[in-house]
Amino acid sequence: MTYFTSALTGVAMFCAASVSATTIQEMPTQYFDSVAAKLLMAGYRDIHMVDQERFTLAAFDSDGSEVLIVVHPTSRQILRQSFVHSSDE
Repeated sequence: MTYFTSALTGVAMFCAASVSATTIQEMPTQYFDSVAAKLLMAGYRDIHMVDQERFTLAAFDSDGSEVLIVVHPTSRQILRQSFVHSSDE
């Protein structure tokens, strides 16, 4: 029984690590890392950089719709959010 418990624990830890690793892609700067963390707390997932110079990120919202998010260069506030697929509007 201890082997089963150990194996189950190992699988659970692997799954948890893989889920958290795919939630936020590696961000190029600490600013974008904090923006991604803020978006994650707001319910977005699979956050990744689209265009660093235009402060544009992509993510999935809580409904599962893919969105492009433009953030303010200094205040970390969302300036604009648009759906990638018109069927999600």
